[in-house]
Amino acid sequence: MTTGSVKAVALITGATNVRGSLHFIQEPNGSTHVTGRISGLSPGLHGFHIHALGDTTNGCNSTGTLSF
Repeated sequence: MTTGSVKAVALITGATNVRGSLHFIQEPNGSTHVTGRISGLSPGLHGFHIHALGDTTNGCNSTGTLSF
């Protein structure tokens, strides 16, 4: 059985007007593409990490395993 791409969107909100969205597309072959835009960050380099779940009811304890 062939399946299509899996898609997800993360909406970003933070302190002091940090806003944006990230779009994730996982292809049937397993590769994942991430695109998006975030505004309101201070100048300089920034990074992010991805958890298995978007549940933040108990902080990082409820977000699942960390993926690199």
